[in-house]
Amino acid sequence: MLWLIWSISIVLSLLSLTVMCILIVRRLVKQRRKAAVARARQSMLRALIAFSHDRDGAVLKRVVASVPPRVALDAGFEFLGLLRGEEHDAVITAFTECGLPGEAARQLRKGDGASRLHAAEMLAKFKSDKAVAALETALERDRSREVRFAAAIALCDLDALPALETTLGRIGLSGQRSRRLVDLFHRLPADRIDELKSYIARADTTAFVKSAAIEALTRTGDHRLNDLFREAAKDPAPDVAAAAVRALGQLGHPDAVAVLIDAMASGDWSVRAEAAEAAGRLGLPDFVAPLIALLDDEIWMVSYTAAKAMRGILPAGENSLREIAGGETSHRQRTASLTLAEGPA
Repeated sequence: MLWLIWSISIVLSLLSLTVMCILIVRRLVKQRRKAAVARARQSMLRALIAFSHDRDGAVLKRVVASVPPRVALDAGFEFLGLLRGEEHDAVITAFTECGLPGEAARQLRKGDGASRLHAAEMLAKFKSDKAVAALETALERDRSREVRFAAAIALCDLDALPALETTLGRIGLSGQRSRRLVDLFHRLPADRIDELKSYIARADTTAFVKSAAIEALTRTGDHRLNDLFREAAKDPAPDVAAAAVRALGQLGHPDAVAVLIDAMASGDWSVRAEAAEAAGRLGLPDFVAPLIALLDDEIWMVSYTAAKAMRGILPAGENSLREIAGGETSHRQRTASLTLAEGPA
């Protein structure tokens, strides 16, 4: 029995030593690999810096060929973000001649989630049919919604995005809450704005998609969209109405007064808060009375936003707020006092 115990102890000791040796070797291999990648990256960056001065494409191509393709791609695009104009285009041409678009396409097919996202962004720089084909495949087949989003945005940058309905169908709108939807809509070229407006008008468009489209259209600063926003502000979905009210405030057109006053009486607190903030942006005396009414709102965010908005309406709003702060103790009096205590508007 004692012999068996000794035998087991010896076996376990040898096993422990073996595992420890394997871990040490593995760590050394990882360190050497990491050091090799760092050297390759430095070599790549030095070659790119030299290329930006002497434009010697042959030297750059030799360096690109001598380092791992993934390292060349990652370091190259990190450096590319610092370039503009002719230098940027020259580096892109050199990368194309070295076959780096193929490496980016391979990463888009076979990499992990982060690598595929990065590859989609990089392929947008290569304005070629092969880049478009790789991105279209990712948009249609990639298992990650975020990668499909990245592929759609890249295709938009390449002016090769399929029809909006097709694109959104491939991305998938079930449970959609990604803010990248706003980025995609905002990147649509001017000649496709009508396509986006038509999609908003569809009865089967979800509230989140409508609100994202409204936010993207707001960034255009086009006052011709006021009619669209005024109509959307009456939408029964709070997300859509709030986005439209916010858009009207950011565009700052005075024909939105009646819509904003109606929105201040909405049954949803987020719409009331957005309407109050929009009123403060416009700064018109017409808003003072409905804002005073909002000072009694049971939702603190609404009453506080209304008080802040009144400070932006000079002098009528500021004077009314001071009168309320000096009156009898009440919810609106406390809100007015706290807002004025913050100091100058």
